[in-house]
Amino acid sequence: MSSKINREQDLLLFLSKNQGYVTSEDLLEVLNVSQKTVYRLINKINNEYVDGPLIISERGRGYKLDYEKFINYQKSNIKFKEIQFSPNERRKRIMEELLLSSPKPINVYHLFSRYYVGDSVTFNDEQIMSEELKKYNLVLERKNRTLAILGEEVNIRKAIKDIIEIFNMIDIDDLKRNQQLNFNQYDVLFILDQLRKIEEDLDITIPYPYNVNIFSHLYILLSRSRKVPTRLFTDKISNEEMENMKRDILYPVAKVIVHNIEKYLNSSLPDIEIYFLYQYLVSSRMQGSLAKTSTFSSEVIQVTKAYIEGMSTSLGIDIDSQSIFIDLANHIKPMLNRLEHKIRVKNSLLSQIKVTYEEVFLGVTNVSELVSEKFNLPAINDDENGFITLYFARAIETGQHQRPIKTLIMCTTGIGTSELLKAKVSKKFPELEIVDVVASRNTQMLKEKYSDAELILSTVHIKEEVPIPYLLVSAMFTIDDQKRLQGKIEEIYHGD
Repeated sequence: MSSKINREQDLLLFLSKNQGYVTSEDLLEVLNVSQKTVYRLINKINNEYVDGPLIISERGRGYKLDYEKFINYQKSNIKFKEIQFSPNERRKRIMEELLLSSPKPINVYHLFSRYYVGDSVTFNDEQIMSEELKKYNLVLERKNRTLAILGEEVNIRKAIKDIIEIFNMIDIDDLKRNQQLNFNQYDVLFILDQLRKIEEDLDITIPYPYNVNIFSHLYILLSRSRKVPTRLFTDKISNEEMENMKRDILYPVAKVIVHNIEKYLNSSLPDIEIYFLYQYLVSSRMQGSLAKTSTFSSEVIQVTKAYIEGMSTSLGIDIDSQSIFIDLANHIKPMLNRLEHKIRVKNSLLSQIKVTYEEVFLGVTNVSELVSEKFNLPAINDDENGFITLYFARAIETGQHQRPIKTLIMCTTGIGTSELLKAKVSKKFPELEIVDVVASRNTQMLKEKYSDAELILSTVHIKEEVPIPYLLVSAMFTIDDQKRLQGKIEEIYHGD
């Protein structure tokens, strides 16, 4: 049976997929729990949401989501409460402390005393943590009532990024104002300035989740550099790799950012830090002058064609290669670099993608296995499969129509998602003309740049006043979103 948290997620996903009322009998069947448990889950979710009930109930009809509240709930549902931790949460927090301080040993009593557990539990936790760390080629060493994590720096950083879940969940726009995030605020502001500098120097925007990925990398670099100022990396870079990197437009940008970090820390960093940051930049999608290219390596071309051909067979439809090739290839190019350098990008919409595009996602997963085998690539994980799914879902849903209402799409969830939303809206509502996809942080320039826009469709709540009517929608653009958009369109027409 799934955990309580998983059951809550399953319940919310089921209600979001079925936009009308659903009966308690339907929920019993889906969740495989008792009626009493269903009531408890609904009460717990509603009690935890501060702006009123998230799930609406009506006698004789059942339950449904308050949809706008649900969209905001998804964006703010990061829980950092000082509560009684589960054994898994306890072990993760202890590993966080050890990883950030590695190779410095920490007293066992200091690590475990706040959790009020005995020696047998402590011993059991050590065994489980030791097995978990082996996945990263790291060793948990116990010596004189202390524990320390030993291993190569590159593996320590990978473990930090995976194990400290906050790096996979944060919304970059919340970093400055969310007091619940246990971050050094000076470091946060400094790193956000460096991200802005990268965007300004390259005349691009780095969308979610790639901006979060780079933020995580730089934040971990700062944290580790303070804890362990002298580190030796065993990674070696060939002369050919160095020459290729130095010819790339991204290299001087990475070099400047690392130099800025050295000044901020008042200490020098090894040159390999430039190489690491460079790889993160190469592995990121970008919006702007560097966003798209039509020139690709033979490997990118072959892998992209393999996906298009494989998905055409899997779905039993003829996918127009011309309509999808450039966009998909521009995603595959940095993805191959991520696979080579073991850079993982978390897909925060993965669970929704699996539910909304189940057949497409399964097809992509199967094709990815074939692609990995054919081109001798590392295994392609579900996060990557989720991103690729959006390109094929968009290709299936794209249509060409007249769109007289000038509309902006506003997102923080990345290129694939915003373009998918654009395609879905265009197909369902040919009366809308999508004039641009904009970042949510650029609300101030809307009036001057898009003075003739009549509607904003946003996947994030706009906190500032904007001069254009807007509608909050889910990135998956569900049936409920479509009904609400139809009402908004009628308001605009009647206002003319």
